[in-house]
Amino acid sequence: MSSSSAASFFNKVPWTFLIIIYLVGAQVSQIPLDGVPGFILIGLGVFVLFAEFFKSGDIGLAVFMIDMVTSVIALVTATVLLCYLAWEMGQPLTFYHWFGYTILLGDAIFSPLNSFRTALRNFGVGQ
Repeated sequence: MSSSSAASFFNKVPWTFLIIIYLVGAQVSQIPLDGVPGFILIGLGVFVLFAEFFKSGDIGLAVFMIDMVTSVIALVTATVLLCYLAWEMGQPLTFYHWFGYTILLGDAIFSPLNSFRTALRNFGVGQ
């Protein structure tokens, strides 16, 4: 894989879904998030935040729209999963559940802001 195709692949992957997949996998496998699984989630969350923030730096309009749609879908999916865990399964939500949700919420808020900031800088607005 060349560096441009690797960068293109990196920009097209919705990294936020890794957190949702991890949380669903832990729930289905009935793995408690205390200890090492929770620390893996924290590491994954930090990676996703950096990856999504880096990805939103210099992007085109199509990739920006795809990024926005996937961020909103991830946020809605995480909200549905949290509600399902709390209300249908009666499971108490832990710090790790809230941490994963906070990462998704932070991505939905800060990635567009970073994209707009970069676009304004590229167009020379305010100079």
